[in-house]
Amino acid sequence: MPSKGPQIIVIEDGALGELDALMEDYANPICVTDDLIHSEYSQLLESAIGKPCRWLMASTYRADTNTVLGNVDIVLGFGGGSSLDVAKLISRDTGIDWISIPTAASHDGIASEVASVSHNGYKYSEKCKGPLAVLADTSIISRAPPRLRLAGLGDIICKTSSLAEWKLAHEVKNESFDDEVYSIVRKALDSVLADDSLENLISAEIDAGRAMSIFGSSRPCSGTEHAISHAMDRSCSELHGLQVAFATPLCLHYLQETSCTEYKSGDILSFMSERDMPTTLSEMKISTEQFIESIHQGLNIMKKRNRYSVLTHLDVDDSSLRSIMVELGY
Repeated sequence: MPSKGPQIIVIEDGALGELDALMEDYANPICVTDDLIHSEYSQLLESAIGKPCRWLMASTYRADTNTVLGNVDIVLGFGGGSSLDVAKLISRDTGIDWISIPTAASHDGIASEVASVSHNGYKYSEKCKGPLAVLADTSIISRAPPRLRLAGLGDIICKTSSLAEWKLAHEVKNESFDDEVYSIVRKALDSVLADDSLENLISAEIDAGRAMSIFGSSRPCSGTEHAISHAMDRSCSELHGLQVAFATPLCLHYLQETSCTEYKSGDILSFMSERDMPTTLSEMKISTEQFIESIHQGLNIMKKRNRYSVLTHLDVDDSSLRSIMVELGY
């Protein structure tokens, strides 16, 4: 059965203080993190837990090597996307519950069941297990590099594209659809477009993750713009959230032609420009040809996942892509 999302959500300064009560029923926690977060916050976390904790650096974990965890009864994901993804994978493979403790508002995977894994240079989404709880300590998250927050904004504003394409795919190809989930994501998106404060952004990211858990897949929050981003990973080293945001105005332009969206590509571009998010090929350090190749690869990813793309729907060719890229200022 699809999950309804985390049982406990705390978004506030000092949210780590809730760990002590959460850990009452557990004796042997393991914390997945990275070297930087460990060096800065390990003592704070261990103090909050109130008991000894094993540490696992996300960079050393290999899903196919049967990492020996020993007598572990709860997994803590403490850090950015990679740390949370590894916590999800461990939870999935062992059946042990996990708690999400993000240290940046950089993506919508904070509370989702979906983990991003790399294979042959591409990143793919894998179904895992949602967190038991999310503790978003804003006193820690507010200290993260500003660009991580921009990536988080990108992962929310791309819902202007993913929601519309999901609706289109439902109407044209009868892809599975859920009005409640659509409303959850739409509300999260609109809240951030109206007020992109840190608390609003974190809340929206958690709601997006909760929506994916309820629906049972990432489809409501991940369309062609995400597939293009996954393909861009081979030629671009930018953060995922900034890559999906970069592809969003292009997808949204074509979605406007289908009457499946009220959002306009020009408004999203303005939102991005006002916050110094990359909107041009030069800012992303990729060429026109590399971006077009990423679009083609993105469409292949969509096809493999049995997801209908607006670019397929409108039979968009390279000539059209080049023209619209110029029109949108890429």
